[in-house]
This record gives sequence, C-alpha cells and structure tokens, in this order.
Amino acid sequence: MSCHLVLGDFAAEVLRELLGPYADIRIHRDDLAVGPLIDIDHVYPAARIKFWNQVFPLSSFDFSDVLPAGNAQLAALPEELTLWIGTSCGEALLLRRLAWWRNQAGESFKLMIPDTTAVKSYVAGQVPLSLLSTAQIESASSKLVSPARLQTLAQEWQALCQPTSMFRGWNGQTFRHLDETALDAEMLDLLTDNYLPCSQIAGFWIQASKDFFRSDVLAMWRLRCLAAKGLIEMESHPDQYNLFAFKVRKNFI
Repeated sequence: MSCHLVLGDFAAEVLRELLGPYADIRIHRDDLAVGPLIDIDHVYPAARIKFWNQVFPLSSFDFSDVLPAGNAQLAALPEELTLWIGTSCGEALLLRRLAWWRNQAGESFKLMIPDTTAVKSYVAGQVPLSLLSTAQIESASSKLVSPARLQTLAQEWQALCQPTSMFRGWNGQTFRHLDETALDAEMLDLLTDNYLPCSQIAGFWIQASKDFFRSDVLAMWRLRCLAAKGLIEMESHPDQYNLFAFKVRKNFI
C-alpha cells in the first residue's frame, strides 16, 4: 500500500478529502523554517528541542518526544512513498530533508506539487498545500525523483543544516538566511509609546512576512525576548504567553 507524506495537520485534512479515509497519510509536524537545524537529524536533537521549549513553553507537545519521533518517522517510511507539497518555505525544506533521509537509505520517492499560481497567499509566491482545494490537488501528477535530483536535494539540505542562521526564507528558487535582528526590527517598527494589543501587533507582524509563514507563537516569543532586553514594556498581566491577554508599547527609557 502506498504511503503519503505531508507537512502539517491542515494539509493532511485536505489530502484526506481527496484520497479517502483509509489512505496511509503520514504527517510531519516540525516547522523547518524556524530554529536551528545543526542537530535536527540526530537521534536526540538537543539544540532544536531547547529552542522549541523556549519558543513554546506551554505547548501541549513534549518536544523531547515529538522531535525524535519525527526523525524515527522519516527513517521508517515505506519504499512506496509520495510527498505532497505546495510552494511554502517549510515544504521546500521538507522536500530537501526527505531527500537526505532517502538518499541515505538508497531509496527515492514520488513528488506531487500542484499548480498554485492562481491561489493567493500573504507570503508572496508561497502557497502551502493546506490552502489548495481538492480539485487543485487532484490535477497534479506525480513524478519519481531521479537519483541525480535526489543527491542534489540531499546536498542542499546538508548545507542548510550548518549553523548559518536561526530562520530561513524562500523565494521559490533559493533560501535566504535570516536572524532575530531583522525580525525584531519589524516588530519594533509596529510599536508606539502608547499601549497596543499584542494580538494586533502580532497580526501585522505575521502579515508582513516575505520569507516564511510566521505564527502567533513565534510572535509571542519575540515579544517576550524584546521585553527581556528592556526594549518594550508589557502591560502587567499574569499570563504573559497569551497574545490576547495584555498590551505592549515601546520602552523609551
């Protein structure tokens, strides 16, 4: 029986509508555009686990279990495998990561990339599979990744895993390495000396992304970091992890 791999639960829901309730759909859940990749393919990726615990300390996931399980998943995928992706940064990274794992095992996989040109997205040129309709996905055709292409993608993944940056952007052809400074500068530009809802600031910051899909969890983490540096002031509230719980302003002192 063939196996199908997607990035994220929403993509899996869309694919399930197309393939039916009994299809073997595996879900990869790590956001590869964010965080260190230096040890991501290790049995226990300690640096990546530490990062996600800092970003999302109240997560229902235990990253000490979830991230190693993601590696075990990639290692145990069956020979008859199809990867379904859109054109987002995270999916472009998953393509290369899967290629590295399959190249190590001497196996390839089929690739399905539906046409996304008619679909709008707030990150220009990036449309994840989860935003596509069943009809748009159904029109795609699969193609086996050639040995030469597999090796090239695997080498690209190895290069991306070097400690170059904490974040990665994608323009459809190449990856761009980003650091916290640029992201924080965008956040600070949205703030004034008057208190504004964190949810409002996060929403604008997420919509401003040109490189990868940002999340409210990522926004909340950067706000906490800016507050720790004394660059912003958070309105006192017992729950400093909830975007909707409090307000924030620039600290001009």
